[in-house]
Amino acid sequence: MPHLTKARWIRLLAITVAVASLPLSAQPTSAAIDADVWKPVSASVVNRDIVAMGRVYHPDAVLVSSTGTQSIRAALDGWGKGMVEEKAKGNRATVEFRFSKRQDNATTAFEAGIFKYTVFDKAGVATPSYRLLETLLVKHQGRWVILMERQLDAVNEAAWNALPR
Repeated sequence: MPHLTKARWIRLLAITVAVASLPLSAQPTSAAIDADVWKPVSASVVNRDIVAMGRVYHPDAVLVSSTGTQSIRAALDGWGKGMVEEKAKGNRATVEFRFSKRQDNATTAFEAGIFKYTVFDKAGVATPSYRLLETLLVKHQGRWVILMERQLDAVNEAAWNALPR
């Protein structure tokens, strides 16, 4: 291996620091997961499209909550009914995601963070809620899908604001 001059060593160190300080979402796999999973989920909530939301889950996906586990099919049925009820009331909703941890390779991933679910009533008054979230994802048939979603305790806006955007 050739000897590293001081100038080359400084350049190598600068590149290493620059790469290590990239935001979590700037990593190539995380960007692909955002495109395949989180952006479609956000759009499906805004559009009240439970079928589109279902596409981001593996067919055998499981939802884990503080009360137990259930198939994602059962969870989607409940969420779809909720969308219909909210629409009948004249309400609309949005969902956003921020992550505290994103670990991945080319075919598997684990992500942890918070999702912010906001309901807007007919008058436009927003009611946000924040919940801890963990997911296991796999690359399935060429795209990222959720294999397990774990919705944990509710948190406050300060916890949300503490996470990177």
